[in-house]
Amino acid sequence: MVDKVFSKQIYLVYFALLMNTRFLGAFLIFMMTCVYGWGQSSLHGKIFDRGYERVVIAATVKNVNTNAISISDMGGNYKIPASLGDRIIFSSVSYISDTIIVKQSMLTDGLDIYLLQNIIQLEDIDIGGLSKYQVDSISRAEEFADVLGTSKSKLVGGRGNTPTDGVGVTFSPITRFSKKEKEQRRFKKTFYQQEQEYYIDSKFPYQYISQLTGLKGDSLQTFMLNYRPTYKFCRANDKAAMLVYINDKYREFTNKTAPPQDKYTRRSHKKG
Repeated sequence: MVDKVFSKQIYLVYFALLMNTRFLGAFLIFMMTCVYGWGQSSLHGKIFDRGYERVVIAATVKNVNTNAISISDMGGNYKIPASLGDRIIFSSVSYISDTIIVKQSMLTDGLDIYLLQNIIQLEDIDIGGLSKYQVDSISRAEEFADVLGTSKSKLVGGRGNTPTDGVGVTFSPITRFSKKEKEQRRFKKTFYQQEQEYYIDSKFPYQYISQLTGLKGDSLQTFMLNYRPTYKFCRANDKAAMLVYINDKYREFTNKTAPPQDKYTRRSHKKG
């Protein structure tokens, strides 16, 4: 009888140890998963055009330390795995790339990026008689040929100003956004709208107008927003006509912003 009781106690102890071991194993796995998850951080934010009040879609975001690559969506939003001290490159065709080193505040609060367009002159001739806008436009169309339903041109190769050239990484625009037909149509519409804005930029370039008029800061920003021409107008006018347009609008702008003359001075001038 004593032996049976003793055997039962041993069995209970063994069972308790077995359950504790399983519990301990499960607990350790759970903790490892949590630690792994806590170690995974990401950098997020929006990508904007620095000269104009609009987002940049389909911009490339690359983590140089891990080779991870992300693409900004149709709202200009991006998100990429990143850790403290990582080097991140933001780039897009027709823009100057921007590089940042990840800080803790960026991981906590997010980071918005403002890219500067690489446009200096009106309709610069770049490759084979093509303007810089045409070269960049072909490059953008090549990158998204699958979802746009267009054939790739042989005039321009690669993706222009992106850090992914030559590393063998290829993205399908469909997988970037959605395989749904509705999302593809939405992307095509947004893409072509942005192309029209880029064309206007090439005819009404921020930096060139600053050089031409001497406007800077808020004055330049106000001029660019108030007198930005339409896509149809830009298509219908050549470089000479656009220069006339810019000069005319600059005179109009300076007259509007000039301080009003003193009434006594004007009255005195008429008498004289």
